[in-house]
Amino acid sequence: AIKVRGAIKDHLSDLPGVTIYASETMTELLPQPVLWQFMGDTKFCLVPRGRAAWSVRFFETLWAGCVPVVLSDEYQLPFEELFDVTEFVIKWPVSQIHTLYRYLSTLPDSVIEAYTAAARRVR
Repeated sequence: AIKVRGAIKDHLSDLPGVTIYASETMTELLPQPVLWQFMGDTKFCLVPRGRAAWSVRFFETLWAGCVPVVLSDEYQLPFEELFDVTEFVIKWPVSQIHTLYRYLSTLPDSVIEAYTAAARRVR
């Protein structure tokens, strides 16, 4: 988990149009309504690997309306056997995080809208 967050900071935090909000402790986290508004105002929300086999951030991104970008080489998404998650989730290998910004910035709005529409159908 620390490796993924370090890669995010190293490769994405200083790029135009990118805002990374991270905290060291739970007490420094944004209040949930503020976090959801923040996430809802973005096109993409990063879902780095957590300490457990799943991440609550994944579900938060679905409800917030941004496209989940799952950053993990081994993360198995919930409900993969029930839904075609490739319709509403971008899975990106940590080893390729240095290419993520370029990829996301080239996606047309129509593709992003298709991702968010598919997410609304399954949530």
